[in-house]
Amino acid sequence: MTTTHAPAPTPAAPADVRRHIRRMRVAAVGRVDPSSVYCVLLAIVMAVVLFGRPLGVVVWPADAAGLSVPVLVGAGLVLLAFVGVLRRLGPVVVSRADATWLLPAPVPRRTLLTPALLLTALSATVVGGLVGLAVTGRAAERPATSNVVVAGIAAGATVGLLLALLAVHAQTRPRSGRAIDLTTGAVAAALVAVAVGERLAGGYAPPRDLLPTASTMLVAAGVAFPLALAAVASVWWRLGSWPTHRIAEASAATGSYADAVYSIEPSFLSEQSSRRYWRSRTGLRTSRLLRDRRVPPLVAQDLLQVRRRPGRLPWLVGTALAPAVVADGPVWLLIGVVLVGALAAASATSEATHADASNPAALRLLGLTFRQVYAQRLVVPAGIAALWGALALGTVQATDTLSGPWWALGLVAGPGAAVAALYRAKVSASSIGHIFIDTPLGGFPSGLLLWLVNGVDVVAVLALPMVIALVTSRAPEQLSWSSVAVQAALSVAGCLVLLLRRSTARTVGV
Repeated sequence: MTTTHAPAPTPAAPADVRRHIRRMRVAAVGRVDPSSVYCVLLAIVMAVVLFGRPLGVVVWPADAAGLSVPVLVGAGLVLLAFVGVLRRLGPVVVSRADATWLLPAPVPRRTLLTPALLLTALSATVVGGLVGLAVTGRAAERPATSNVVVAGIAAGATVGLLLALLAVHAQTRPRSGRAIDLTTGAVAAALVAVAVGERLAGGYAPPRDLLPTASTMLVAAGVAFPLALAAVASVWWRLGSWPTHRIAEASAATGSYADAVYSIEPSFLSEQSSRRYWRSRTGLRTSRLLRDRRVPPLVAQDLLQVRRRPGRLPWLVGTALAPAVVADGPVWLLIGVVLVGALAAASATSEATHADASNPAALRLLGLTFRQVYAQRLVVPAGIAALWGALALGTVQATDTLSGPWWALGLVAGPGAAVAALYRAKVSASSIGHIFIDTPLGGFPSGLLLWLVNGVDVVAVLALPMVIALVTSRAPEQLSWSSVAVQAALSVAGCLVLLLRRSTARTVGV
């Protein structure tokens, strides 16, 4: 009796696998609907009609005032913000369906990731080109020649493409990514500091002799742009060796962001960003703060959170210098920047407070009352907001726009901002309200509107003496110490109202 061996299975060809998956996708979701294409094109045309002329004035004004420091700082901040968006989105990602079915399948990785890489390179080139055109529109003499316009666009596109390559490089190297994020924050803070320094110096315009000529910029862009394209080709050639878990993680995060935008749940965006950050942190060691009995446990946790996210500190310094930049503008703009900035500074540790509200099991194990929890959670945010307020209003005072002890007023307003941040961190847009508001464009959830003003109303009430002082006490009138005392009393009253309520005396979970 002879033994019969089953034939060895022959693996399917990659082309057959892609064809089969394409057919399954078409059978599940159908082909592209012409009405969807029409709606997208109509939306693009309407956006061009509505916003084309204002954006055109921003990019290319009628009169050129010459190149200035604020223009260069604004261009740098736009490019750094674009890098930050790319770092949050991947930037080389695929859809969650493709990450589930195509990444494990025998499909060439290079074919799967090429569209995302090309989209990243194209968007970086377009954004950089527009930034270069905007800078050229303010620096070029009228009438501007075609060489000047082409040189500005080419230089901006080259810088944008190089920054996109930096974000792509950081995607597969978490350690380099953390260094890039920290450097980006430091550079942004330095740019804002330069703008404030220019404001303190009474204005500064770079001499035209120091600016590169159009021919020099064209030559430099003609050399650098092909090198950047060669770097993109090198990244494309290495796409086949990219680790699967990095692509899957970025795709999941980008899909979560898309879900949050679709469901209009902005608080979920910050939560997803926080989870993604902590998943990338490896090799964390237990700190001595957690073993020190002299430091309350929740205060130690907030201090560790601030220390283990050093990239936020440069951004806080940069936002603290922002009020000095808008000090000569309308008073309402200065008040809005100060209030929102103080609330953002006090929200540096809001992740832990949000986790306490969504999962109080850990607090129940500690046997703490709500009063003890709130008291410990207020310490670090109050200190950060106080330092932020002192730096922000002290810098505005240094511009001679305000006179008096404004640094002390910002210092005593910090606890009030911490109370507002604590209220804001306990809720999300989905938990505030579910009533839909009818609009000509469809139903709009009321929870988003309430979430946007959540916390801002509290800080506006608790910082009312500071708001009144910003409206009435403009230089040469000097701020009195009585306003500082009233602001300190109101901040302390806000903390006491939060801590001395009857419901805060009970133990968490009881």
